[in-house]
Amino acid sequence: MTSEEFIQNPWKDGSGHPQYKESFLNMRPAPEYASGEVLLASLYRNVGFSEKISEGKVPALGRDLAKRLERGRRPGGEQGTGIGLDALKNLMYGALSSPKQPNQTTRRFLQLCPLIPDAAIYSLSARLSANSWNPGELVKRLIGFGESDSSRVDEKWRGLFHHLSVGANDDIWAKFLTKEFTSWRTDDLRSEWNLPESAERSPAIERWHNGSATIPAQQFVRDLEHTLFLKERLTRRQWISLIESILRLGAASHVLWLCRAGSAFNDAITCVLNGGTPASEAELRRRITVGDPFWRYGQVAGRTIKDNVQGFVMSRLAINLLLWHCDAEVVGGVNALSGQSLASIPAMAIFLTQLAAIRGQLRMDEFHQHLHRAIDDNPRVVAGKEGIGSNIGEFLRHVLGQRQTSEAGMDSYDQGYYLRKRGNYKTAPWVVSLGPVSVLTLVHCCTHLAKGPRTVEDFCRHLANYGIEIRAQDVPQSDLGQTLRNLGLVLDSPDAEGGMVLVSPFKSPITGE
Repeated sequence: MTSEEFIQNPWKDGSGHPQYKESFLNMRPAPEYASGEVLLASLYRNVGFSEKISEGKVPALGRDLAKRLERGRRPGGEQGTGIGLDALKNLMYGALSSPKQPNQTTRRFLQLCPLIPDAAIYSLSARLSANSWNPGELVKRLIGFGESDSSRVDEKWRGLFHHLSVGANDDIWAKFLTKEFTSWRTDDLRSEWNLPESAERSPAIERWHNGSATIPAQQFVRDLEHTLFLKERLTRRQWISLIESILRLGAASHVLWLCRAGSAFNDAITCVLNGGTPASEAELRRRITVGDPFWRYGQVAGRTIKDNVQGFVMSRLAINLLLWHCDAEVVGGVNALSGQSLASIPAMAIFLTQLAAIRGQLRMDEFHQHLHRAIDDNPRVVAGKEGIGSNIGEFLRHVLGQRQTSEAGMDSYDQGYYLRKRGNYKTAPWVVSLGPVSVLTLVHCCTHLAKGPRTVEDFCRHLANYGIEIRAQDVPQSDLGQTLRNLGLVLDSPDAEGGMVLVSPFKSPITGE
């Protein structure tokens, strides 16, 4: 492909340059709509189910189950738990039901809380069609980015399977539901839910760990492990709510970090093309690591989402165009950049140095003409109003935002959010704010391995690792401080250097365990 061919349709699948595709900057899978429960249900499907229960097959499996429920016939004459058919329907469409979005309330389809693995067989794919994206694959890549030791990635992936499974130590409600759902499986699904063979971390992620920076995925991997081990102390529903909350924050902060990393590298390239000095490896690491926050606690979130989305779209366009443009340039008989990887920070620094060496021999007027033409031909994509940018924005808003629903009595269903509406849910802006379940989860993760007291200042540093900024002195007057007090998670201590002392929500007051 030439740069001329690339700008004809720079957003289609397959238009990306091989060097870009093989780098960590290539956002795969490309995010689209997903709520927290969709993320969790897809993780079930990725960690323990086969292709028979792939994302695109879930809607059809859900419709099939709904029809069998109407007929009242279990496959193979299974008995299940002995619950009556009417009671079972009330369970499926009542106690286990997950609220639908306001634009879905007139549509009749199964949407089940992903309390157990079997619930993920029949509901909560990202789309109600066969072409859904795979949010669970994003979590899998997130673990790969966050764990530097490749031998431990498989260990963590299998650990997820064991924790998400319903075993002898699970509460009676989870075991009851598992037995009932199993009786409704068709013959071809009888043997589903098995230990995964391998997480198979991609080569792009392996290369990223060669000189990597501090990123949100590293904090996520630690926090996920801390949360998984709470299973035996909580009911299944309580525990699943905590798992869902940490998945939401980890996935969203990872996507925001990728957006920022792409923008930072594109800025470094622009500097070189304009005659500047190539950024060193240390400087690139400083720009790409989690330093400045993505957003401040209490701020309106829309501008941050829009800016990061636009930055990613522009970097994706400009970097790929430059690579295709350089493929057509021959400097000294060869393309000096064709063998330069973008898979790690050290490799990127070498790329910038090589680019500086040949920039005087590149046809930059042609490159800028093509870039401006691509921008002018695709204004809505570049603005993040359609295409990949719009999809990323939708993902961030839905995965972090409190679930909106018009179903009666379900307004407070979602308590694991990180964005909430300030006022009327139809017109009010989204602001950065942690729900009670999110606060419980993160306070536990912050205090879990602490040798001594942890303060609100430590908690603020913990949030900063995910790109959320709030100063310790601002916490008491914020709604975060109010939530901490309401949940009994802080003690006011004038002797504490960081202000209020955190109280671990799940430690025994006697044993401290």
